[in-house]
Amino acid sequence: MRTRIPGRKRTASRHDQGYKRLFSHPSAVEHLLRGFLREDWADRLDFSSLERVGNSFVSDDLRERHSDVIWRLRFQGKGQWLYLLLELQSTSHHFMAVRLQSYAALLQEEVIRREKLRTRDPLPLVLPVVFYNGERPWRAPREMRSLYREVQPGLRHWLPDLRYLVLDVRRLDLNRPELAGNWVAALLRIEACPNPDDLHGLAEELASMLPPEDSELRRTITIWLNSIFHRALPGAIIPLTKDTEGDMLEQTVRKWGELMMARGMRKLVLQLLTQRFGRLSAPVRRQVEAISTPRELSSLHRKIVTARTLQETGLG
Repeated sequence: MRTRIPGRKRTASRHDQGYKRLFSHPSAVEHLLRGFLREDWADRLDFSSLERVGNSFVSDDLRERHSDVIWRLRFQGKGQWLYLLLELQSTSHHFMAVRLQSYAALLQEEVIRREKLRTRDPLPLVLPVVFYNGERPWRAPREMRSLYREVQPGLRHWLPDLRYLVLDVRRLDLNRPELAGNWVAALLRIEACPNPDDLHGLAEELASMLPPEDSELRRTITIWLNSIFHRALPGAIIPLTKDTEGDMLEQTVRKWGELMMARGMRKLVLQLLTQRFGRLSAPVRRQVEAISTPRELSSLHRKIVTARTLQETGLG
């Protein structure tokens, strides 16, 4: 029997919503496609033509459907529109191809109605992409045809053949040289980072890449970083404030660095206390763990070096 982790589904859902907000910015979509859509025709896309498209559809039988994020952009030279259907997932869904085929068909019906397409007009191109950030590899079939079993040879020709692209975040090569200036790749390196002590440096790298004039994007990244930081150090909170010293993102990264420094100093203080005075009681450990600033921890460290008893340090 599988044990359910309380709050896990809710946490995953919040994280999916964070990515949904992130990819509501055209800059994020552009960097995602430039960095990870490794197709020959991708070089011919005109990113200046990016437009957000509504993600709610009503079918002919009046049933409403919602996809995650939809953008469209032209090929260079005012060419045909390409619609990007971006589905955000933190778990693998076996029948994702069916879901995406439904979204793609409803999107095309919507375009036919809105653009009043005629018989000589081509259908809009739709590229379904699953952006997946789960811990386990994506296992679901990536094309409709593979979902059918024991199909007679003569019938296979008539099966729907939708295929979709999967960007499996934790399996991507995020250190390719061509990604050096790609801020979405920098963000994904934070997402995939196994060592919390490396997060501050990666956050500084990301902050340096973001356009300073796009305050809304920087706020979105700040909120996203806070969610990552909270998972790395549960209970720590970085307030979303701004003052004359810098914008919200820079302050978040700076505060993050201070807390990571305090985390390392706290370990050293606990080790020194144990070496000097033996095994520590639970109340003493809690006192040390409650100290949040490097300055306070440095002051305590100096007291421990010269103290003859635990009481002289002010603990206990």
